Amino acid sequence: MTFYKKLLPAKKNSGFKMEGYYVWCASPIKGDDGRYYLFASRWPKSTGFPDGYMHYSEIVLAISDSLDKPFIFEKVIIGERERGYWDSKMAHNPHIIKIDDEYVLFYIGSVDGSVNKRAIGYARSNNLNGDWERSDNPINLPLNSNNPSVIVEKDKSILIAFRDGNLKLMIAKAKAYDLEYKIVNTNVFPGIMLEDPFMFKVSDRYEMLIEDNIGGLTGNVRYGAHLISMDGVHWETNTPVLAYDHELIWEDGTVIQADRRERPQLLIDDTNVSCLFTAVKVGGETWSFVQPIADIDETV
Repeated sequence: MTFYKKLLPAKKNSGFKMEGYYVWCASPIKGDDGRYYLFASRWPKSTGFPDGYMHYSEIVLAISDSLDKPFIFEKVIIGERERGYWDSKMAHNPHIIKIDDEYVLFYIGSVDGSVNKRAIGYARSNNLNGDWERSDNPINLPLNSNNPSVIVEKDKSILIAFRDGNLKLMIAKAKAYDLEYKIVNTNVFPGIMLEDPFMFKVSDRYEMLIEDNIGGLTGNVRYGAHLISMDGVHWETNTPVLAYDHELIWEDGTVIQADRRERPQLLIDDTNVSCLFTAVKVGGETWSFVQPIADIDETV
């Protein structure tokens, strides 16, 4: 069974969008209250797509009681702050994880909106809908690191996948999320341009969904690719490699071809992978597209 064949039609009124904003980069998590919390990037439509995000993106929280219903904007979580911090100007690429009783939100920021000054850092909270403490400094990865995806191992050590400014996929490790990071793979697929990784585990095997930026793995520009690994450091393509295409299918039979479909993220309840979240653009509209997934098992 392939990941692609496990994707099911989406509910017509599900997902997250905001009037007057481009919505991108949505990272979901199920709260202890049974509700679904979505951390997403937004920036004003007046600033343009995609370049407006580099100066105006902020991270917001949206909540839904059911994956069949729309997510409703709650509040801004990470916005601009006083000058001088690594994330003073913008915040983007959220990735939410839980470690024991603490929530940690990884994201990228920039001190002034410059492309070459983007960096990865985090904020933390004991409450998904509470206040968030932002790190004063980014983690020790190269400047212009983007698209963080994090796995928390059983010993609470961290495995992070990210890409650099040339869309080169890298892997790093740390003994804890707030300690020093060491790069353990500087170029996962030499010669292949990749971005937007999302790592997860099926039993003891590492899996990754990733955007195939120029079609080097799938043969199609910006389609989703499916990678596998036994150690989380060295990766190979799954057979078949296709994870998703640009076709958006709803339960009522409506089908739309997205202009862009990126930033794959999975909702994982305990060990159950239940939905694929992707950022989609159709014409002048963007939103977080929520697509149910049939049961994931070791035959993925």
